[in-house]
Amino acid sequence: MTLGTRLLAALLILLPAAGARSAEPAPAEGPASLAARFEEAFAAGDYAKALALAEKRNEIVEEPHLAALYDIARARAMLGSPDESYEALKRAADAGFSDVSRIRKDPAFRELLEEERFRSLVRGIWARAYLAMLERPERADFQKPDQVMKALAMRPGERVADIGAGSGYFTIPVAKAVGPGGVVWAIDIAQEMLDHIAKRLERERLTNVRLVKVSKDDPQLPPQGVDTILMVDTIHYVQDRTAYARKLRAGLAPGGRLVVIDYVPKPFEERPWGPLPEQQVAREILDAEMAAAGFTVLRAHDFLTEQYFVEYSTDAAPAGGPAPAPPPR
Repeated sequence: MTLGTRLLAALLILLPAAGARSAEPAPAEGPASLAARFEEAFAAGDYAKALALAEKRNEIVEEPHLAALYDIARARAMLGSPDESYEALKRAADAGFSDVSRIRKDPAFRELLEEERFRSLVRGIWARAYLAMLERPERADFQKPDQVMKALAMRPGERVADIGAGSGYFTIPVAKAVGPGGVVWAIDIAQEMLDHIAKRLERERLTNVRLVKVSKDDPQLPPQGVDTILMVDTIHYVQDRTAYARKLRAGLAPGGRLVVIDYVPKPFEERPWGPLPEQQVAREILDAEMAAAGFTVLRAHDFLTEQYFVEYSTDAAPAGGPAPAPPPR
């Protein structure tokens, strides 16, 4: 074997090993390196790149940071230092900790959760997480708010009750649609949701919305004072829906309508978000419960992929027929 042949053979032996080494994933970039690259991009005026680097760095450090703050709060609680425990838990909350279920089940906080400040803190954590879920950008993909508003065809001067108003996802566009001559009751059981809507109303300079905190079993509607009752992603929370529907009917003006948008039941494996499987209500069951309270189906819309969208009336009308006009005011 010549020298050239021996060198070629050696190279052929080494090449696979070199290829194997090159196929190994590069080590993940650490926070310090990302921080340095952020400063370079920021100084160069490449703010989009700087933002991407900062977000990547935050993903790396956020989870362990939150876990550490939470563990400090737990340890302080077990050492009998409620003030220090509260401050650590508040720091975790301010930094983005959102696992309310973990806090409520944690033996370390069992006694502290009897204190109002801890209960208030936990409710605040829940509210922030719930609002983030309600306002997530991808909600529009299945909720289709613009199409829903078009189908509802709200009239100027209409009186609307948005029950389970939440973040005001529909309260705000409905208030704009009915105009200053109309009124919207934003109804919710959580004061935190109503406080959030109040801030949105101030920013939007809307004055035709009334905020109403209610109990779970009574919407507190003005007798025959509402033209449209809107319940979006809410009816599945109601325990006795027929009894509740009777209270809704008492609040409807002649010619009024009840609009329900809620989730088509699906197993968790198929849709790992939305209401729990045991909370989901099939359309045929809801129709029967509404019928027991004196409602008939006015029309149903089929453009939502994950939900049914039904308008009910207490006045006889063929499904798919024209909606009854609100009474003159």
